[in-house]
Amino acid sequence: MLEFLNLHFPFAFEINLWNLSRATAIVAYLYLWIATITGLLSKTKILLTVGLNSNLLTIHRKSACFSLNFIIFHALILSYDDYIKLKVKDLFIPFLSTYQTFNVTMGILAFYGIVLMIGSMFFLGGKIFRFWHLLTYAAYFMALWHGINIGTDSSEGWMQIIYWTTGSLVILVSTYRVILRVKDFHRSIEI
Repeated sequence: MLEFLNLHFPFAFEINLWNLSRATAIVAYLYLWIATITGLLSKTKILLTVGLNSNLLTIHRKSACFSLNFIIFHALILSYDDYIKLKVKDLFIPFLSTYQTFNVTMGILAFYGIVLMIGSMFFLGGKIFRFWHLLTYAAYFMALWHGINIGTDSSEGWMQIIYWTTGSLVILVSTYRVILRVKDFHRSIEI
C-alpha cells in the first residue's frame, strides 16, 4: 500500500512520511521520559503516602510500551525515506548506518535498552529485574543524545525546552532518590 501511495502521490507522501517520522520520534521520547520519571517517582515516600504509587506503576508500564511502539514505528517510517536512504537493517543493527553512524547507533542502543527494560518488567523478578531495569537510565540518556544530535527539530526553541526540562527533571529526581537511599543507609547503620 505504501508503494501505491508513493507512486501516485510522491511529493505529499514524502513530506507526510518525514513529518510522521519526526512526530513519532518526539512522541516516543516523551513516552520514554514519562516511563523514566514515573519509575523514579514510584518509590518516593511522598507519593506513597497519598496513594499514587499504583497509578504511577500503571502509567510507568504503559508509557514504556507506548514508547517502544512509537520507536518501532519511527524506525520503519525512516526506512521509506529517500533523503537519508536507510534500510531496515541500518535502523536495527548498531554501527551499520552510514548516515550519522554514532548518533543513529545511540538511538538503536536506546531501543534495545528499552526492549530489555520492558522484558525485565514483565518477565524477571528480584535482583535480576533491578539490574536490567537500571538500563533505563542508559536507554533514556542515549535516546536524549540521539534526539538532540540527530533530531530535525533539535535546534527549535520549543524542542530545546522539552529536552532541557525532561533531562533536568530525570537528573533532579534521580539525585533525590540517591539522597533518600543514602539517608536510609545511614539510618540502618545507626540502629
